[in-house]
Amino acid sequence: MKKTIKPKLEETRAHAFEKKVYERELPKTIHENFYDQYDPDPSAVSVLGARSTLAIGEDISTFPIDILDRNILVGDHYVPIRIYQTTDQKKNVIFYIHGGGFIAGTIASKDAQCKYLAQMSDATVISVGYRLSPETMFPGAIDDCMGILAWIQTLGYDHICIMGDSAGGNLAACCMAKDDNHVIDYGILIYAALDVATYDETEYHWNYDFYEMANEQKDRIMNRLYRFRNLSIDMKKMYVPEHKDVKDPDISPLYIEDLSNFPPILMIEAEFDYYRICNEIFEKRLPEVEVLYYEGLDHGFFDRIGQLEQAKDCIDEIAKRVKAL
Repeated sequence: MKKTIKPKLEETRAHAFEKKVYERELPKTIHENFYDQYDPDPSAVSVLGARSTLAIGEDISTFPIDILDRNILVGDHYVPIRIYQTTDQKKNVIFYIHGGGFIAGTIASKDAQCKYLAQMSDATVISVGYRLSPETMFPGAIDDCMGILAWIQTLGYDHICIMGDSAGGNLAACCMAKDDNHVIDYGILIYAALDVATYDETEYHWNYDFYEMANEQKDRIMNRLYRFRNLSIDMKKMYVPEHKDVKDPDISPLYIEDLSNFPPILMIEAEFDYYRICNEIFEKRLPEVEVLYYEGLDHGFFDRIGQLEQAKDCIDEIAKRVKAL
């Protein structure tokens, strides 16, 4: 396993937030008890709130990008996709699956990332608008993604890459696990939500103690982790039907027993990501993996293209590897 550590750009203290991340966290209220027993009623979870507060990146592309919206028939329904490419014919394709905890996120919310990725990778980028929970719970999102993957396979590209962030990374991993015909040549997982089990259900006993934190920022870092600890509980309640085991490998790819089917993977991690712990366990079991580890960053940094230089750097790194296929 090759691991590249990406140092902070504006903060020199070890195990501290990058400056822009810390500044974003400063106005937020510090919770009184980071160890409370958060257990919401699913009917009280604000799905509309989650969908209305998504971070939207800034378009930093500098080349003209052709954009085409289509609806692809999958089973008995249509799934929207958006295709991004520069004007030349492309030999590679990147199938991108957005994050949002299975309950939020849209194609449009990652427009900026997909446009810049299409520019830099010399590949076609296809983004999928899979069905969201709680309106469509597991396995609706996976079925949609697998249907689009089957459609992409008919287009004749030389190489198919699959990429996802957060919940999209979960779905990308599930697609790779189901890729019995080995049509996927390369996978990119950005702080993937590989374990949908709640923190107290995890086999590795998730805890704040897994993270080294600068003393003067400890409350702020724990505050950020606490919010994602709780969001992961919301996610499980919205996405996983009551009769299903959250550790089913189709729901939580961390629990896939045999990863020998997987193509080469690029894992992109953030120092203060709630899912970093399960990702580190997963990557040790992959047959071929490379890790990019961003110090001082948290879950969601990929959303902030145009605001965080590391989001641009992340896409630049992905693009280099896709072009090398």
